[in-house]
Amino acid sequence: MTGTFMSLVVVEAVLTGAAVVMFLYRGMLDMKEEDHLILDNAEAHLAREQATIRHRVDVVSKYLRVVGVLWAVLLVTIFGVWVGQGLGLI
Repeated sequence: MTGTFMSLVVVEAVLTGAAVVMFLYRGMLDMKEEDHLILDNAEAHLAREQATIRHRVDVVSKYLRVVGVLWAVLLVTIFGVWVGQGLGLI
């Protein structure tokens, strides 16, 4: 195994770890999110809290999509390097 291949595997492991942490964080936020109807002004603060939670979930979801795309591209690259090394091209 060459240095390039191992470097790509290490980056892949870091991206996988970041994705797992983001999935856990999003799951924790989803547990706090509630589906209910705010009927009066006394519960308006609950609506603001839920809006904040929803915004955080949306932001984490966007980053998860980016990490997922990067992870897939890196996986294809690692596979290409592995095949290239096996065929003696690299």
